[in-house]
Amino acid sequence: MAKDVDLFKAAMAGVRPIKGRKAPKPALAPALRRSGEEQKPARTTSIVPPARRKPEAGTIVDAPFDRDIDRALSRGKRSPEVKLDLHGLALSAAERAVAEFLAQSSDQGRRIVLIVTGKGLRLEGGGVLGGRIRAEFLGWLDRAENRARVAGVRAAHPRHGGSGAFYVLLRRRTVRA
Repeated sequence: MAKDVDLFKAAMAGVRPIKGRKAPKPALAPALRRSGEEQKPARTTSIVPPARRKPEAGTIVDAPFDRDIDRALSRGKRSPEVKLDLHGLALSAAERAVAEFLAQSSDQGRRIVLIVTGKGLRLEGGGVLGGRIRAEFLGWLDRAENRARVAGVRAAHPRHGGSGAFYVLLRRRTVRA
């Protein structure tokens, strides 16, 4: 037990709390307590997920969607050329599928694609919990290999899946001589 405590202390030696938050006070190990002290159960701290960062300027999320294409999609005058549905895929498989789909679509000269992530889990009473794929999707688009292909992204129109789908505007391919 003492070995584990020493290993943990060594691993956590350089760790500092997130800016603006106080570090939780660690519970003393039983061996470190004074003998006359009352033995209370060790206090547990819950792990708080990191706060979501706002997208930085210059990222895919911040990229403007082409106004003419946006208007044509909204009015139903233009539709996505191809669709990828991620329902039923594991997170890692969905990430690979998105990367392969974008590469293939870009190589085929497509301009607008639709990627259906799903809306997440539905609760009784009309509430919706966000899905993992949907939560990770914009981060996948912002990876270097995908960022080079993607010009913009926005939520789809209800006829194409609404908040459970995204239009992805691909960059025009440059022809090299």
